[in-house]
Amino acid sequence: MLADDFFRLCHHDSSGRPLLHPRVAGIGLAAALLGELAFTARIAVEHGCVRVTDRTSPSDAVAHKVLDHLLGEAGVLPIRTWLAFLGCSAYEDVAQRMTRARHLRPEESRRLLRRTVTYVPTDINVAAWPAARLSTRLRHHEPLTDEDVFLAGLTRATDLHLRLLDGAPRAAFEFLTLQVEAAWRGTQELLHHTQAAVGDGVLSAH
Repeated sequence: MLADDFFRLCHHDSSGRPLLHPRVAGIGLAAALLGELAFTARIAVEHGCVRVTDRTSPSDAVAHKVLDHLLGEAGVLPIRTWLAFLGCSAYEDVAQRMTRARHLRPEESRRLLRRTVTYVPTDINVAAWPAARLSTRLRHHEPLTDEDVFLAGLTRATDLHLRLLDGAPRAAFEFLTLQVEAAWRGTQELLHHTQAAVGDGVLSAH
């Protein structure tokens, strides 16, 4: 699933160490959860807003929860509003989904009386696959699926593409940009607002 793959992209594939600031990771995962609904035609992303187009409940519990939130609002709300709202819980929601599927194993530690949980991948090959797949295809200018264009765009919106394409020639970065610019309009809108929300989140964190 999109959010699961983005979770893998923003964590170290063996240790589970986060590669993004928590606020940025939350926004990226919120966008990925909206992307899951968009790619299954449950929502439309247009004119800066999110609109429900199919009220049928998804089989996945997390997607069901997100759709319920969307249906709970009487009117159509801006993408940025949903990114901010969903970003508060997206990290834990996706981590728990992946834990239930046995893709992650939570490890608890305490430092200075503070409890922290690290979600360690149970299979390094599965954890590393999204980054390996995107990196290889972007470096070799290979065709991407619509979902992979969206994932690659999310790495660009959160600056993870700098790690993904570390050492790659400039042409790989240009290919990424071209793929995103050629994506369907809803993808472009969601990625545009995600990048803007990340920028605002980074500024407010300072």
